[in-house]
Amino acid sequence: MSRILVVDDSSLTRHCVARLLEQAGYTTTAAANGKDAWVTLYTAVPDLIVLDLMMPQMDGLTFLRLLRHNHFWNDLPVIVLTGHADEEHMLDQARALGVSDVIFKGTSAIDQLLVRTEKLVPVASQRRVAREPRRAMATHA
Repeated sequence: MSRILVVDDSSLTRHCVARLLEQAGYTTTAAANGKDAWVTLYTAVPDLIVLDLMMPQMDGLTFLRLLRHNHFWNDLPVIVLTGHADEEHMLDQARALGVSDVIFKGTSAIDQLLVRTEKLVPVASQRRVAREPRRAMATHA
């Protein structure tokens, strides 16, 4: 079963997105900020990350930079789910860091998220098979 990490500081958004994805057949893990999400990566490598950009402690861009500079997780697909369309400079930075997609929170976000997740997860699931033995070896070394 495909695993998705949902990272958002809004507990309502985390809950709604996780529930929507679980109803579609995915397994989810949630984190309230980039710092918590980073710790979560060490316990369960997801097939996809749904990431908010504006969060306390560690924002989405900082998390994304760390992710892209780590050879174990740099190819994980990331969908940015944001309510800040006016933060174009942040979205440009996220795109430069290789996000798979950007979805703006709103009435059509649910449909967009499901469609885009379905497109990304099969590819990600194949990558996870190759990544996990390396991760396991790295933790036992």
